[in-house]
Amino acid sequence: MIDFNIGIMGAGHIAGKIAETIEKLDGFRIAAIASKDQGRADEFAAKYGIEKAYGRYEDLLKDPEIELVYIASVHAAHPFMAVEALKAGKPVLVEKPLSYNAKTAQTVMAFARQQKLFCAEAMWTRYMPLTLHFKELIDQKVIGEIRHATATLGYKLIDKPRLLRPELAGGALLDIGIYPLSLIFLAMGDFPVSCASSINRLSSNVDAIDTIHMNFSQGRMATAFTTMMYELDNRAVFYGTRGRIEVEGTNLPTRVRVYGENGEILEETMPPESQITGYEYEFLAARNAIIMEKPEPAEITHIETLRMLQFMDQLRENWKIFFPLPEEPKPEEPEKSDDPKKSE
Repeated sequence: MIDFNIGIMGAGHIAGKIAETIEKLDGFRIAAIASKDQGRADEFAAKYGIEKAYGRYEDLLKDPEIELVYIASVHAAHPFMAVEALKAGKPVLVEKPLSYNAKTAQTVMAFARQQKLFCAEAMWTRYMPLTLHFKELIDQKVIGEIRHATATLGYKLIDKPRLLRPELAGGALLDIGIYPLSLIFLAMGDFPVSCASSINRLSSNVDAIDTIHMNFSQGRMATAFTTMMYELDNRAVFYGTRGRIEVEGTNLPTRVRVYGENGEILEETMPPESQITGYEYEFLAARNAIIMEKPEPAEITHIETLRMLQFMDQLRENWKIFFPLPEEPKPEEPEKSDDPKKSE
């Protein structure tokens, strides 16, 4: 099998996770890494055995060998780097969230369709077999109609500078709050008709702890709780008219357990034994979509990504949390050394 060549833009923590995954994934290879700092790119390439290291993103985008660009930068840079990749004729997979608001995301998606290129959000949970199985259980009404859901996700991330800065689109919501919301919306098959929320914010005016209560059609309800201040149990429970489903690992499912009306265990499912890290599935989906000349993966469509960002935009507006960032990607503008678009 001929390897599918991936170029990574950004040499931070998540890029390392991707490199570790692709190293073990048959039919794929990291052909190049790019960072705004040549030394950092060289170090990353040496660590993961990558042949080419670029100290400028535009050099990676000129590389004819690259078949898919993976964007692993800070949130604030996502739409700008995605547009640059698309301008270079490269399909693009953008680490979640695809952008820091709906308006910029819509610009990226529209440009991708105009260029007839694949573009998708790398919301890894949505591509995982265990998540897809969970969705099948919901659709098959194994526990009847979903009436209520709770989902939590919390890590101690207060030492991550990128999450403390509004100019980098920091805060808990976009980084980890998106996961419990995504799982809830997947199960409900729709977005809320109303919601109420409360937060604890840091002095930099980013959200650190979020509680979101949602009302859905037909009287269904859900609650998402997220924090970047401390660890939580990181699980989700979906209550139906004939039982419940428990998901261990809100952002990385490790077990899905189905309970009947009397509390008896009906089914317990684990991830495939062949699973590497869980990141591999988004690359498999991207390659398949590119080969089939599809603009988006079936696992998470553009409209789902857009509606999620619209929902989070509304939450931030209610919280009076605004990012001092451009409303539209303008890649033709000269870059500045302190521009967040160039951060990793």
